[in-house]
Amino acid sequence: MPLSTSELGRVLHLTQQGASVRLLELEREGMIERGRVGRRLGVRLTSRGYDRVASLYAELKGVMNRREEFLFTGRVFSGMREGGYYVSLGGYRRQFTNLLGFTPFPGTLNLRLVSSTQIEQKRLLRSMTGIFIEGFEDRARSYGPARCFRARIGETQKGATLVIERTHYDDTVLELISPANLRRELKLKDGDELSAAVHLE
Repeated sequence: MPLSTSELGRVLHLTQQGASVRLLELEREGMIERGRVGRRLGVRLTSRGYDRVASLYAELKGVMNRREEFLFTGRVFSGMREGGYYVSLGGYRRQFTNLLGFTPFPGTLNLRLVSSTQIEQKRLLRSMTGIFIEGFEDRARSYGPARCFRARIGETQKGATLVIERTHYDDTVLELISPANLRRELKLKDGDELSAAVHLE
């Protein structure tokens, strides 16, 4: 298939140079073959690469079928204060209330994930269906769609985590919403560690 290193970099959250290095590594390992498709770079899985992908898919499918939740642990940090604005928009707020059964506090709680395992879980979360939140438009601009997953935050608080298509955060960050002011209810400050059990709906 045609593929540019800049496109691959965006998908993998790498620089264009990093994506090029990753392709070279896969080629050396015999997983892919590279050539030209018209004027563009083309990449094709080798039989070895296909077997590896099929094996990983089967392994992940087995894991996901057995799992009912992901446990995330991260450290609280202050974001750019945009969460309160977006969560409060009527087009999103009504859907949160109808689909999640609660009206969220006007703000998100941000967790910086603390391990590579946690970050990989966040990447996997992006591939799951979750609860779909439709995008909408107003007179000023359009707002993109999102997905959310119900969550138990700390030991006692109900809420959800957001998987947003248009966001400046990468997969090292988990954004949480709740009907409660989580910072106040859980007595949290920046740097505190918090866990959230995310249900895989």
